[in-house]
Amino acid sequence: MISVKQVSKSFGERRVLNQITMQVAPGECVFVLGKSGVGKSVLLKLMVGLNSPESGEIHVAGLKVDAENSQTLAQIRKKCGLVFQFPALLDSVSVFENISFGIRAREISVNPSEIEAKVREKLSLVGLNEKVLGKFPTELSFSTQKRVSIARTLAVEPDYLLFDEPTTGMDPIATTGLNHLIKKLSQELKVTTVVVSHDIKSAFAVGDRMILLDQGQIVFEGSAEKFKTSTASLAKQFQEEMF
Repeated sequence: MISVKQVSKSFGERRVLNQITMQVAPGECVFVLGKSGVGKSVLLKLMVGLNSPESGEIHVAGLKVDAENSQTLAQIRKKCGLVFQFPALLDSVSVFENISFGIRAREISVNPSEIEAKVREKLSLVGLNEKVLGKFPTELSFSTQKRVSIARTLAVEPDYLLFDEPTTGMDPIATTGLNHLIKKLSQELKVTTVVVSHDIKSAFAVGDRMILLDQGQIVFEGSAEKFKTSTASLAKQFQEEMF
């Protein structure tokens, strides 16, 4: 479970999160929605200790996220896989080396054949075949790079998958494909999934539940069906986009 209790965060005089409280149950896929700049990505970074809240607490798998406690933070990060908005692959090495990077970094002694088997398994999970293993990221389309970055995240067997605006820069066909992939991974791997997005159509296609942020606060929390009838001003704007 991910538990966020009364969390606030400011940058200078600008408060982006104000007393946020939310939970994500084990195995649940939750979309955190909102306009650009409302603190959605900040919330993800707080969950893995890349930023610290000025007040409130976050717990992941029963462990308090505390940037000052490096030992606990390391345990949390081993459980979490963060997929960034852009692929962030290493351009100077092959797809195989990109996907296996996390395995080699975390495991001191690992059999090369085991690494190869795991890389191929994760590549298959994201819908890619072994033909791309020897290629460099610059030889791949943006959507394929995104899938490789997800395979790299999966290679370390996370219990939690955190996606930051995963469909940014993708065409409608690639977006649909990625949505199907996120839903498949959430269901088949039974991982707890948080997706930060402004794409309401993706949220309806994939999410079990939606949380809508506006002016630093949660203005809606519930299922897609409940979202359709929400009277929150921002929810109505999103509804117009969807319907």
